[in-house]
Amino acid sequence: MTNISKPIVATCIGIAISFCSVAKSFHSDSPTIKTDNQTMGTTQTASNKEAIRTLYTELLNHRHLDQLGTVIDDSYVGIQGEKGPEGFKETVGSIISAFSDIQWNIDDLIADGNKVVVRWTWTGTFKHPFRGFSPTQKQLSNSAIGIYEFANGKAVHAWLQSDQLGFLMQIGVITPTIFNPTKK
Repeated sequence: MTNISKPIVATCIGIAISFCSVAKSFHSDSPTIKTDNQTMGTTQTASNKEAIRTLYTELLNHRHLDQLGTVIDDSYVGIQGEKGPEGFKETVGSIISAFSDIQWNIDDLIADGNKVVVRWTWTGTFKHPFRGFSPTQKQLSNSAIGIYEFANGKAVHAWLQSDQLGFLMQIGVITPTIFNPTKK
């Protein structure tokens, strides 16, 4: 019986090891599929985030506006209803014309799903008229938060909140005394 039990035990152990290997590979397939989907989503989110970084640090700061189509989709609709890369170019073109030395600095860049949030500060010298305001020849700074929505790797929509009050105070349209009329 001892001779018979050794082969049976060995066979049982072999079957058990094989079963465990199959079960382990079967069990690990499910998380791998899930991880791959998560990786694809994470990769796309990271790609969208990098596109916005490129938009500000390369395309806008270095005036490569002819390359806006690499980040801005033809179906893009901006904050003033502008459409596509050309509409985006017109909008930023007016601020670049007024502040020819303008540079954007990204303070925060956050991505989740198909949206990228950027908080930036720009600095530039107010050299030419801007939206009806006369130039002051002073260096100004302004901050804003933009939210970009992506589809197929390009921005298709944007929302923007900027510090318009701070801008108007810097160019002298609104004085700080408006908030405290007793102080002069």
